[in-house]
Amino acid sequence: MIRVVVVDGFSSGKFVAQRLREAGCVLMHIASSGTLDSDFYKGFDHSIYEQMLVNTDLAVTQASVVRFKAQFIIAGAESGVLLADELSERLQLPYRNDFARSLARRNKYDMIQCIAHGQLPAPRQFIAGTWALAEAWIKLQRRFPVVIKPLESTGSDSVFICDDLHDCETAVGELLGTTNRLNRPNTQVLIQEYLAGLEYVVNMVSQDGQQVVTEVVRHQKQRTQGGSILHDIDELISVESAVYPVLVDYTCAVLRCLGIRNGPSHAEVMFTEEGPKLVEIVACTDDNLRPGVSRQTTGLGQLDAVALSITSPEIFAQLLTQPDDYRLLQHTSSVGLINRAAGRFDNELFLTELLKLESFFDVVFHVENGQRLGVTQDVASQPGTVYLVHADPLVIAADYRRIRILEIQGVYLVAG
Repeated sequence: MIRVVVVDGFSSGKFVAQRLREAGCVLMHIASSGTLDSDFYKGFDHSIYEQMLVNTDLAVTQASVVRFKAQFIIAGAESGVLLADELSERLQLPYRNDFARSLARRNKYDMIQCIAHGQLPAPRQFIAGTWALAEAWIKLQRRFPVVIKPLESTGSDSVFICDDLHDCETAVGELLGTTNRLNRPNTQVLIQEYLAGLEYVVNMVSQDGQQVVTEVVRHQKQRTQGGSILHDIDELISVESAVYPVLVDYTCAVLRCLGIRNGPSHAEVMFTEEGPKLVEIVACTDDNLRPGVSRQTTGLGQLDAVALSITSPEIFAQLLTQPDDYRLLQHTSSVGLINRAAGRFDNELFLTELLKLESFFDVVFHVENGQRLGVTQDVASQPGTVYLVHADPLVIAADYRRIRILEIQGVYLVAG
């Protein structure tokens, strides 16, 4: 039996762990820290793991992994990447990435510096620990908007798009001295040029430096009045799309720069007038994926592909030789819910309406019935995600519009 350690098996990583368990693997779970946000544990299944450990001392953790006789160590969520890298390197496991670039795979400033040194197109950027330093750099650029965000943290947590110096000062003030979702202090902020264009997500799984592309997704976002980012709607694109090979070639070059040779990668890439430029990349699975959706739309999504690369590497190697990365069996979009008014959450009527939609496939709520909701201000406060699947993209588009109308009507809100 294959023995796998999963570090922070949260988010979409819990689906990878479930798939590994179903394939007969013996699993050990390590929490990278005892101070992780409790939200990480939502939907977490302790029962699939033979052993559980919270990392408080690296030497003790390493000794436990050695006793477990781990053959693979993977990060289930972004928070687990550094520890998974460290342990894989110490044990010299074959299924690992270039340890010299480990920090650059987590620190967003180092990440962009790394690919820029590799002669890849990248945004201009600066790090600052005070507003005075940030202001001086921003004034030198003479261009708005600019993006301000933490050096670390996950996804779109505390990312601000700022249209003037006042917005920038507010964003820097809100970040410095606070703690991000990874429970790490924001002692510096990252300031980047705003990349205008269409944003895409490129998901891959690597084996010995070769990649299988599992999803390329057109990613649409909305901005709040305060400059925060909200997830709007994602659309899986076909391999026949004109931008597909350009995005894939660029992302493969990014992986080479950052030393990602084995396992999953999730890249956010802006397609600008000058071509693709990296927003950020993480060496774990896309947290927006659901295995049921992938099986309906491409047959093999990133979650199952990661498990396949571990449990059946010879079959995965065959995928590397195929001319096309995936087939678009059906179209799919995921819709991030955006609450428009204050109230208490109640999903009963909303579920009734969702079931009437021709393309409705699934919904994941991030809040409980009876929980009080304010107006959605950022990704962390979005109430949930609706997954749509259908052979006709026009049906999906109509159902998306219907969801937004229902939200305006306050369909999942009750007074109180």
